[in-house]
Amino acid sequence: MDALALTPAAVAAGAWWRLWTCHLVHYDAAHALTSALACAIPLALLPRASRVRAMLALLLTAPLVATAALGDARLGEYRGASGLATALWAIAGLARRGERIGMAMLGLLGAFLVRETIVGATAHDGWIACTTAHRAGALVGVILALSPPFLPRAEQAPAWR
Repeated sequence: MDALALTPAAVAAGAWWRLWTCHLVHYDAAHALTSALACAIPLALLPRASRVRAMLALLLTAPLVATAALGDARLGEYRGASGLATALWAIAGLARRGERIGMAMLGLLGAFLVRETIVGATAHDGWIACTTAHRAGALVGVILALSPPFLPRAEQAPAWR
């Protein structure tokens, strides 16, 4: 087990910092690359003024996603940023909801979550994706996107169409 990964035993022993650090460690290079791309795409599509707010909001809410992941009994430990990535997809999609790109992002996120609900978690070599973290991340993202710091102001024009 990695010293930064999240396990129920680690939290019970007082290693609360793992609620943040678990998002930084991954099972292998492919897992890390997938997480990086899944986070980079919505960040690039967010209006510039929202990027810093989104990152700060995720820093503050990362423990919520990690705590939800602890409830997934199939996992021995939680690693990865995919829960935070689904939050970013929701934030970016809702930030640009009046545009085609925003609707496409929300549609892809919805399709991903529905697929996981129907088919189940994707199994990889030695680990399994955490559908609970994906759902929790999407919910956190929707709540964040609809909160006052993210709601567009009347004088703000969309960054691009």
